[in-house]
Amino acid sequence: MTIPLMCLNGKDIQEYGLTPLEGTVATLMKPAPLKAAVTNENTSLHGSQVLSAPTARRYAKQDFSLMFYLESESLTDLARAIDDLVTKLIAGKNNTGVNELTIPELERTYRLVYAGSFDKYTDFALSGCATVSIKFTEPNPNNRTLAV
Repeated sequence: MTIPLMCLNGKDIQEYGLTPLEGTVATLMKPAPLKAAVTNENTSLHGSQVLSAPTARRYAKQDFSLMFYLESESLTDLARAIDDLVTKLIAGKNNTGVNELTIPELERTYRLVYAGSFDKYTDFALSGCATVSIKFTEPNPNNRTLAV
């Protein structure tokens, strides 16, 4: 499977030195979890009473990690690239703190907040580039309309 073009905050992710790994798109395409239905646990009734229509449930925020190769020519460049990437992820698009990850082929833009950590990190010396798993929170999975 070919990994589609991705843009982060209006720039091709390769400008950040990132290449998505297999499974990154699949992680993004998973349906978002729903919030629990509003129920009443009345002790005088059997079971519980659902107070809102199950079809009126809303999406819950979700956390996930996306896997990328981070390309670099030396350990010094890698350290600088990681520092630069973290700074840009914290700032988000236009210093809002929200990053827009656009995948034109899916006709979606994911609005993500950097969760402040790289889950996994594979050392540069082993493969010529670092493998990173960047943790994000999607505050509103219902807002995935394509950004223009």
